[in-house]
Amino acid sequence: MAKAAAPDARPPVMVAVFNQKGGVAKTTTACNLAVCLTAFGYTVLLVDLDTQGNATGSFGVSPLPTSGAFEVITGAARVEDVALDTVYPGLWLLPATISLRDNARVLGHAGRRRGLLETRLAATGVDIVLVDCPPALGPATATALASASAVLMPVRPDPFAHEGLVNTWYEIKRIRETVNPHLGVAGIIMTMAASEPAGADVARVIRAEFGDQVYDAEIQTDPKVAEAAQMGLPVTVLDPDGLAGRSYVDACEELLTRLGRQRRPETQLHLSLGMDFALNRLREWRSTTHAALLRMPGRAVSWTHESGEEDGEGETGTGHKEPIAEPYAPPPPAHRDATPSLIVERPRARFGLWALLFLAGLAAGMTAEALTGALAKLLR
Repeated sequence: MAKAAAPDARPPVMVAVFNQKGGVAKTTTACNLAVCLTAFGYTVLLVDLDTQGNATGSFGVSPLPTSGAFEVITGAARVEDVALDTVYPGLWLLPATISLRDNARVLGHAGRRRGLLETRLAATGVDIVLVDCPPALGPATATALASASAVLMPVRPDPFAHEGLVNTWYEIKRIRETVNPHLGVAGIIMTMAASEPAGADVARVIRAEFGDQVYDAEIQTDPKVAEAAQMGLPVTVLDPDGLAGRSYVDACEELLTRLGRQRRPETQLHLSLGMDFALNRLREWRSTTHAALLRMPGRAVSWTHESGEEDGEGETGTGHKEPIAEPYAPPPPAHRDATPSLIVERPRARFGLWALLFLAGLAAGMTAEALTGALAKLLR
């Protein structure tokens, strides 16, 4: 975990990723933006407040740990003690836990207290805290929004997206008026664009109604997203120059620009290292950090690890061995005489031979019978 912040240090910028409607790529957006922000040169803490723990699982942490976000919010643990290191320098994960799933109602009071989560995370010393919220305005989401500097709303342009976005906007406005007057809007980002024929029409309606709040960058539908999830990677590392990967990098740059334009102390960050640096860093992570994984189809490893000194080549402090890159070779073709299971070739050939012999014998018998009859008539 990052070093503790100085007593007079500015608290981190906290961005909550939230939409009341599920299935909008909220967790995918939170995870990929966290990696992108790190690539731009910021220190980032990703907080998983979704009771499903999908962001935690996306980092390869399974099953859910016993200590994490819930224990930090309730004061039972310190964030420095339970946050997990990742293989990306400058990025940490505060995981979801079973307690968060089973005791979410305990956070009811936290959702009514301004800045509680911010206070709990002030000692991290990171630049940005990104919070993956559940797709409902429950106690966990209320806790995040009560402390957040801004909220980012992913939305999938489908026929049901507009109503969910309007409800989300209403809830944000209500929390800003009653609990957190410093809660700003980091914008609306379109995800899974062009995935449905009606999507373009819905996207035009959303842009017409919400105007400049909608990002210029749209996250394009890309099969690499599913492939990255299967491999346990963010798509921004698996394919930073692809449709979805590059879209997330562009969206991250736009997020930083929008936060800077608000000119509020709660959203001020130091200058980033720039787009070129971020892309090169993502490409470097792809070619080094995950090189072995990318060369071995079907193999996946966690992209988080516990902190510790290396015990030996290819091992971390936990004794986990990283996969060794080996050239992938397809299995040799089966021999022509080999008989696949459930398909028996030779008996079928024998059956055909016996059938031919039977038919030949039958024909011979009929011919002999005919000749015998003819001879009998001649002898008479």
